[in-house]
Amino acid sequence: MIILEGTDAVGKSSVIKNLEGYQLLDRDKNICKLFDFNVSLLERTNKLKEYLNNNKNYVIFLINNDKEELERRVSLRDIIDEYDKYTYLYNLLYLETYLYMEKNDLLSNKLFMVDCTGLNLEEQTSKVREIIDKIV
Repeated sequence: MIILEGTDAVGKSSVIKNLEGYQLLDRDKNICKLFDFNVSLLERTNKLKEYLNNNKNYVIFLINNDKEELERRVSLRDIIDEYDKYTYLYNLLYLETYLYMEKNDLLSNKLFMVDCTGLNLEEQTSKVREIIDKIV
């Protein structure tokens, strides 16, 4: 299974719709709960590393560093919850975690990142597909 992770409004669901035929999951509750402001970077990376080592799943973080674009996408939603209000800050948690794990050689060849900043849906989907094709 390949799991797409990232903050709300980053495009996980849209990419999954564009990649029919692939086994993709929009978040995993065990990973998702680590991306909270109350979880330290060290705790988050340790638990994520443990997850990667104990599961056959691959994980792709989708990152979008365009704060205005993320906020625009959130504003289009019918219901905006507390998590949505801080979508850009949650995005930074995913980015910080990935960069830390990459720097410390903790990716286990199972964690990947796609920087979606400035990409349209077709380009974003293409970058995710490139990673999937390398995995399978």
